[in-house]
Amino acid sequence: MALSQLQCLDDNNVNQRTHEAKPEFFYCENQRLALEVLLRDGRDAFRGFLEARQLRGFLSDSELEAITRAVEPYDPGSDVLHLRPAGDVKAGDDPAPLSLQYWPDLSDTSVPQLDLGWPDCASYRGVTRATVHTQPPQDDQAHIKEIVRKTIAHAQKVIAVVMDLFTDVDIFRDLLEAGYKRKVSVYILLERSTLPQFLSMCDQAKMHLGHLKKRL
Repeated sequence: MALSQLQCLDDNNVNQRTHEAKPEFFYCENQRLALEVLLRDGRDAFRGFLEARQLRGFLSDSELEAITRAVEPYDPGSDVLHLRPAGDVKAGDDPAPLSLQYWPDLSDTSVPQLDLGWPDCASYRGVTRATVHTQPPQDDQAHIKEIVRKTIAHAQKVIAVVMDLFTDVDIFRDLLEAGYKRKVSVYILLERSTLPQFLSMCDQAKMHLGHLKKRL
């Protein structure tokens, strides 16, 4: 998550408006809405949206191809709002309204059922914070791998890991120990296209796939 997004979580933070020509510029709401149009109506509608809003093209041809190729059909049995695949809009159809919010309350996928549970906390413990670590470290911080492993070692109830590509055997073995020896619920969310690399790493860690289904 970008620093600008983290700052939005702080009630005391006042976000200053900035222009795309400035180095402080990270995010444009009109660009996000343009992506919704691309996913819902296809490339021609996307280009029309850019022209109507007087936006410059911010995606290369290869990026447009990758995004439209990755779109999947929505689940018609779900109660949540879905974006239709690009090109799936028929003549006479009324286009669905754009979400008009940065973090939409409605998702394009159903809420997953967490079989291992998620800890409930009835008492208020203050504002939830997110900490950003970088590699190389800044301000004399520890190596990011050391921070991750120490965080896993201190976890007592649940661990949630989100990665594009997960191939670190040491961190994975730490998760196994937390799940099996300390009975900590462990969830791992990965990019689907990198799953073969993850499973190859599981073999190196001598992890049985049946155990993977049970615990992770």
